[in-house]
Amino acid sequence: MTSALSLRRQPLKGIYITLRLLALIPLIPAWTISSVFLRPRASWTIAECIVIRLIRWIMPLNAQCGLSPQSTDKTREVPQKELKETSFVWLEPIPDSLVVGIAADDRVKPVRIPGYIWPKNADLKTDGLVGLFIHGGGYMMGNGSESFEETNVARAIYQKTKIKRILSLDYRLSGEACHPAQLLDALAAYSHLVNTVRIHPTKIVVFGACAGGHLVLLLLRYLFEEKVLPMPAAAILFSPWVDMVIDQEIESEPTAERPNTSVDLLATSFAANLQFLGHSPLSLLSTPYFSANRAPHNAYKGYPPVFVSVGDAEMFRRECEQLVALMRTDGVDVELDVQEDAVHDFLGFTIVPSKKARENVMARVQSWVDAL
Repeated sequence: MTSALSLRRQPLKGIYITLRLLALIPLIPAWTISSVFLRPRASWTIAECIVIRLIRWIMPLNAQCGLSPQSTDKTREVPQKELKETSFVWLEPIPDSLVVGIAADDRVKPVRIPGYIWPKNADLKTDGLVGLFIHGGGYMMGNGSESFEETNVARAIYQKTKIKRILSLDYRLSGEACHPAQLLDALAAYSHLVNTVRIHPTKIVVFGACAGGHLVLLLLRYLFEEKVLPMPAAAILFSPWVDMVIDQEIESEPTAERPNTSVDLLATSFAANLQFLGHSPLSLLSTPYFSANRAPHNAYKGYPPVFVSVGDAEMFRRECEQLVALMRTDGVDVELDVQEDAVHDFLGFTIVPSKKARENVMARVQSWVDAL
């Protein structure tokens, strides 16, 4: 782990990134040839196979080198003229009364953070359902604005379901502030809807992808345990990151493995977990807050309805199935959707294969939301 963390300092950081990128010169032709004869999934095209391998090759640089691609300046108010589909809004720091339990840390404080409202110039106050969207990116990359590709998830929900008002959260990444900053920011967004806009929690649907799905689960667990605010009406999880312990197990035990590790676009990296935790104890990873699929019996009794979407070819599939099984045992109204040959976060990142999967899952989400 020490060697991994040393890659975040120059000159090793620059040398490593350069060598990693130069290695693509022989790798891309090799991937092209191998994809003609040995495709991970028969339905994938050669180009799709190469794109997935390319992402899997580059993605570990974020955790290994401490990069935060597509992060934003959280202190800057984005002018409306720079936005086409959304409106900018400041989300004020939450009061001390909401900061208890694992959210209370003298070293990490609530701050004012950006948010974006779908559609542009709309009032969040409405008679219908309102969505709270939390983007993914392993807590290391991305933002909540319309410019980040994963915001396709919010765009799809807005266009395909009856949720016609959405607040997209631009939370602090782990390179900007470690836990519990992300939870504090999610609380700020939820509190903005409940306490500032005065939307009843029974009208709020919280949804997220990848690490955003993890943060949705973290927020739900916090609201359920601490009861500082009522639970939302429902939650939608797209390719959620639900198990942080397994990354530690893989790091320490060579025989530990995840399915689809050689197929999916994700690459495991325990360094990402360490950056997220910061000064918090490693033991937190094994709690239901951070590894939702390892929660004890009755941990989900009383939860709102949950929709879980995962790709058949993604690394998180087994963990998502474990989470759904736990929720069903505890009596939660939970629906699992597994799309054939789809990789991680297939709804958010349209550069990967799975156009049919995107259409299929949104049809199911639309029907599910209609029934709320």
